[in-house]
Amino acid sequence: MISRQAFAQHVKEALENFHDPVRLQNNPLAKLMRLQFVPGETLATSLRELLRQTIESLRPVTLVPSSSPEWSGYRLLRMRYVQSRSRFAICEDLGLSQASYYRRLQEALDAVVSILWERHQRNGGLLSKDGIGGDEPSSGERAIEEATRLARESRRELVPLSELVGSIKQTILPLAEQQGVPIDFDAPIDLPPAYGDPSVLRQIILNVLTEGMAFATEGGLQLRVEQRGEETVWRLQGLALPQTAKSELEQHNRLMISQRLLEVYGGRLWFESNEQGASHLSFSVPVARPKCILIIDDDEDTISLYQRYLQGHDYVPTTARNKEQLETQLAEALPDLILLDVLMPRWDGWMTLQQLKMSPETAAIPVVICSVLSQPRLALALGAEEVLQKPISEQALLRTIQTLLARVDSKG
Repeated sequence: MISRQAFAQHVKEALENFHDPVRLQNNPLAKLMRLQFVPGETLATSLRELLRQTIESLRPVTLVPSSSPEWSGYRLLRMRYVQSRSRFAICEDLGLSQASYYRRLQEALDAVVSILWERHQRNGGLLSKDGIGGDEPSSGERAIEEATRLARESRRELVPLSELVGSIKQTILPLAEQQGVPIDFDAPIDLPPAYGDPSVLRQIILNVLTEGMAFATEGGLQLRVEQRGEETVWRLQGLALPQTAKSELEQHNRLMISQRLLEVYGGRLWFESNEQGASHLSFSVPVARPKCILIIDDDEDTISLYQRYLQGHDYVPTTARNKEQLETQLAEALPDLILLDVLMPRWDGWMTLQQLKMSPETAAIPVVICSVLSQPRLALALGAEEVLQKPISEQALLRTIQTLLARVDSKG
């Protein structure tokens, strides 16, 4: 089984040889993506089309400002590989410095690798005659993928679950009355808050309730909520399920959306039966606080990049662009890990690192130096746990964060 790192190298080599049919034909990526021969075409042609369509999938929607990093990355990929423009011409057309060029190119390449790797892991990357990805996904599959993407990209916040239950009751009861399905809610008023997008959490619960109405008994539905450790368990009772209903219910689109959305938040959805054989539809919502990552950097593009890397994981990014913001952030709540740039105008990052390690309140917080400078010995001598040199890939950043936080957790 190929590693993601080796897979990424094949993707980059294929892009570098985008217009070289011989090298594309022999690139292992064609085999890894299980590209099939199409009448009148070669594997090189199919691989080039796969790469082209993957780049096009990164084209931002119309509402995204043309000056955004998303547009810059997409244009850079097209100009560099599809149009075979030189680095100097691209920098001139896009108004990029050499450093920005390499940084944004790496970010864009990482995005291409992520798309192809996910497809390789999911379905072997089958290529149909009409495009990439094998059989054309159904509208239901597209809805699930879109909902999952939005959940991963949405900002998370503390959501009071007791208030959420109340708002859901007001939303669902008109439909329940119209369909003649009474719904009883049983939730403690002292439920702990969850951490997520409130609209996503609402949609998860509404999907389960609306799908459950089709299988409600004459007595109606009962939604019971209780806390179990670091999660809340939601049990929908009052379902009259025939022998095949369980499999049928699992194929319902809204229920599948809820299942995927719950997975984004670390929850799950399942069926269970009581001693009398009655079936319940249950799901869990974690309430444990996610890890807070403080980004100390003055560059907006870098901050946006790190925030995008952290989206969809159990991390909450906060930012400090100057000394005043850093003091405010530390006064409000201490982070679990700090990403620190040491090369900032009018702000000495090395001095900031020393102050963090000298203060009893922040000394134990892992600090990762993220800089274009390469001075690991100095950084480690001053108390940093790790040094990453820019440009930093998503995999390198997440791997470093996971390792350091696991080390802190193991120490108790």
